[in-house]
Parts: sequence; structure tokens; C-alpha cells
Amino acid sequence: MEAATTTTDTPLWTPAAVTASGNRRSPRAPQTECLFEAPASFATCVLSGVPGWWERRAAAAGLRPPWTDWTLALAAPPVAIESSASDPCLEGASSFALGEAYSRSLEASVRVGSGCHYTPELLATTLWSELGEVGRPAPGSFVDPACGAGALLVPVLRQWLADASGSDPTEALARVPGQIRGIDLDPLGVWLGNAILAAELLPLWALLAPERRSPLPQLLHVGDGLRQTGPRAAITVMNPPYGRVRLSPQDRGRWGESLFGHANRFGLFLHAAIDMTMPGGLIGAVLPTSFLGGAYYQRLRRLIADRAPLARLVFVGERFGVFAGSVLQETCLAVFRRAAAQSDIACSMLPVNGDGKRRPLGRAKVAPERAELPWLVPRAPQDGALLNRAAGLAARLSDYGWKATTGPLVWNRHKPQISPERTEGALPIVWASDLAAGRVQVSCARATQRWIRLRPRDEFMRLDEPAVLVQRTTAPEQPRRLVASLLDATTLAEVWGGSVVVENHVNVLRCADPASPLTPEVLAALLSSEPLDRIYRCLTGSVAVSAYELAALPLPPADILRTWRDVPVDEVPRLVAEVYG
Repeated sequence: MEAATTTTDTPLWTPAAVTASGNRRSPRAPQTECLFEAPASFATCVLSGVPGWWERRAAAAGLRPPWTDWTLALAAPPVAIESSASDPCLEGASSFALGEAYSRSLEASVRVGSGCHYTPELLATTLWSELGEVGRPAPGSFVDPACGAGALLVPVLRQWLADASGSDPTEALARVPGQIRGIDLDPLGVWLGNAILAAELLPLWALLAPERRSPLPQLLHVGDGLRQTGPRAAITVMNPPYGRVRLSPQDRGRWGESLFGHANRFGLFLHAAIDMTMPGGLIGAVLPTSFLGGAYYQRLRRLIADRAPLARLVFVGERFGVFAGSVLQETCLAVFRRAAAQSDIACSMLPVNGDGKRRPLGRAKVAPERAELPWLVPRAPQDGALLNRAAGLAARLSDYGWKATTGPLVWNRHKPQISPERTEGALPIVWASDLAAGRVQVSCARATQRWIRLRPRDEFMRLDEPAVLVQRTTAPEQPRRLVASLLDATTLAEVWGGSVVVENHVNVLRCADPASPLTPEVLAALLSSEPLDRIYRCLTGSVAVSAYELAALPLPPADILRTWRDVPVDEVPRLVAEVYG
């Protein structure tokens, strides 16, 4: 998603109330203008359908005119909506479907820029169920700091109403605003969400005598969810916006405990949710799975482990068609318990396009002393035994003198130096397509960009020692994530002329310790094995293979590796299976 610039005085994510030309509108006060300057926007069509939708819901609750008129039940709306032809199909829509229709109606630039991807019903109800599996905390409020149209609060409100059944309707309606609240920067989303949540209260409202009916409470408010207001919540639920954001120095100081490199909006919201939730309380969130393994989230993982350990994790089975627009990140439902001791994480898979039933995957363990490292989490039921073995392996590449880096050549910055023909002093370029069959071979795929002449300042790119090379980018349908090839001394000298330059889509693994028990031959064989490929998939859901995550792979102890030094390479897979199971 597009990054947004922010200062201390500006909310850290862009509201959906943005003009078609991209100009921000102030989130500080409710707006009285339409979402888009362009006429007849689809969003206006959706919002214009709310009165008809409301009448249908009110009639279903047993109300009769004039009490089916939405203006009698809702307080003055915070926005004025231009009249527009509404979609009659929306009149019978569910609470979730109406919110999703609004999200889908937004222009792509607005939806992406604001992170406005509303939560579908299956994810909202599953997240609420997962929170129930962890247990109910002490009494307190329920808060969504990035509520949109309130989808995640619908199951919360329904449970609250079920618990309050039999109570005096007037008293119950008076208590709701102190128990359930949502915050969002989009005034139109908040307005719509207030109508959706108020519709859930209609059966209670219908129990009142007409003379006792006052407007239903508004549970959502326009504001910046990163700024705490009110007491700490017992349960925080959220589907925060995703995307990098550039912070001011003041804000970097504020969020510094969870920041490493680039800031992402979802990380800021998760940090804020931890601060806003009472000890013993729960946080349920729809998050990208990148927080489990990415280098930028190592401090966020430490913060989670120290202050709100992860208790349950549900992978969303599909990437396409789950949210409005082209959201391609792998996502998950995560439940954290504030100020709890770290325990095993219960993991499951939710097939969105199947029967919608969770499939248990097993349990994951997070070692407190290694919380910054990528977390090993099962992605399939058969991963459990493998990860249990891997969890007992403490060694990493750095323990054996190895370092993983990214190939230094960004070729389009050196176009004038690259040619198809060898010239005096030119070095061959190793591309990702040259990594095949476990060896670094000259592929014809890059014949027109094979040679590069290095300038004196480019000498750092020269590789003239043995290494193990690993592709950085793979495709989802590829059978392997780890595509590793050995660049041994013989191949380097006889095939590549003694020195090469490695392109940016290849990881370079080199060893600085000549006495290391992990030889290049053994490392290449390890990375080419099925157990290591499966473990890498459990470290990250990304198709990218980063040097950071390669450095986090658990490796056999030194005494075992020493026994492998003189073993034929074709015997290594059997030995690997014995170690990893």
C-alpha cells in the first residue's frame, strides 16, 4: 500500500474521506460534504440505500410506522448524503454485507490509500469465536480503534445483547455506549457503522413504549484510534490499515519500542492496542502474517512476547477475494492476552472459499530468549513433529561463521556497464535463472546481460570465493521455496573464470571461518532438503526468500555436522531426515 507522510499533529493513516483528486479532508470534525467530488459515486449509491435498509430491519423487529423511519431512531447524522439512486438489493443485505458494499464502492485509490478493507462476516465471527476460546477477561469495555463500519463490533454487540436479555430495555440501552465503542477517521464509514450497530438494537428499542423511545445511541466516533481515550478496554478488536508510513521524529520516539526500520500502520495499531488494553484483557486482530517473520517486525515480536503473548492464530486460507480490491497479503486472525505468561500458540487454518470450518494445525512455541527471530508456526497438520524437532535446535548460520546477504548488483542502476559480450576486465553476472540442479550454471536466459565492467567504486560487488547462492524470489506455485546452488571453488574457477558479480534477486551465503563445521557442500545440501524447505515455509508465508529469514533457520549441532563433512552429498538427505524427523 502507498506510504503516507505524517507529523505529530496529523493522524497516522489517511481517512477514506478523500477527494477524487487525492486531497485530504480534516479528520478533526465531522464532515458535511459527500465522499467524492465526482458526481454519482458508487459510495453515495450505497449510503443512499440506508433508509430503505433501515425500514426493512425496523419492520422485522416488530416496529410499525412512523417508528420505521430512520430519522426517529438515529440521532442527527454527522454527514449529509446527496440523494442518489440506491441499489434495491441492499435493502435485504445483512449488517456485514452493507458495510462490505460500502468498502467495495470506494474508488481504488481511496480504498488503498486509507487501508479501507472491511472485515467480511466469516472473519468477524471467527475472530470473536477465537477470543472466546481464550476466555473472557474481567468485566470492561469492548473497543475497536480502526472500526470502519463496525463489522468486528457486530458479534460483540450481539453477544452483549444476549447477555443482557431480560434486563430493562431503557437501562440496557443506556449502558451500551459505555461498553462498546469504535473509532475511525472516515466520517462516512462511522455514520454507516452507527446505523448498522443501531439496527442490532432495534429489537430492544421495540420493547419500549413509544413515549419512552429516544434516539438510539451512537457507538462509533470520528477520531484517531492511535490516541487513547477513555479507560483501558477488556477486549480490543481491530482490522487495522496496512501499509508503510513515514513518521516524524516525535512519533518514532513514541513507537520506538516496536519499530525497526520502516514503520507499518498495522504495527502501530497493534502497539497502541497493547497499551490500550487492561492487564488480563484480550486483543483480537486481523493482521498480515508478515509480523510473524519479517525483519522489520523483530521489535514488534519482542514487544508482543513481553507484554501481550500470542495465544491463538488462524491463517486465512485464501489471498484472493477475501477483501474488497486487490489485497494480496497473506492474512491471519490473531488473539493476544495482555500481561500473560507465554504459552503454546494454538494454530489453525480457515478456508474462506470452502466450508468455513477451522482446521487445526497444531501448536507453536516461542522461546522468550529468541522472540525477535521469526516464529516457527505450523502451516499444515503434518508440520507439528518437524517443528518440535526444529525448536530444539539452537544453532543458526552465524554460529558457524556464515553470513547471508543480498546480491549487490541492482542491474538497472548499471545499464551502461552491462553487455552481452565479454570485454577486457569484465566479470560475468550470476542471475537467479543460473541457479539450477544444485549448481550455478550459465543459463541462456540472460545472455544479453551476461557481462559487467566494474568501476573502482564497484569492486565491493566482486565475489571471488566459494559461496552458496539462494534465489530471493519464488512463485506461489513453485514446489520449493528454497532454491539453493553451490558455487564451489572448482565451479567458480572453471565455469565462471574465478570472479563473478551476483545480481540482487539472489542471496549470497559466505563463511568467514575456515574451520567451520558447516561446509558449503553440506549447507547447500541442507537447504536443498525437504525438511529445511518446509521449515522455511513455516517461518514465513511470503514467496520472497530473505537473507534475514535464512539466517534464522535452525541448524543441526556442530558435532553432527562434523560427522557429515566426508559423507557423500547424496547421503545428506537421509541424515537430515534423521535430525529433523
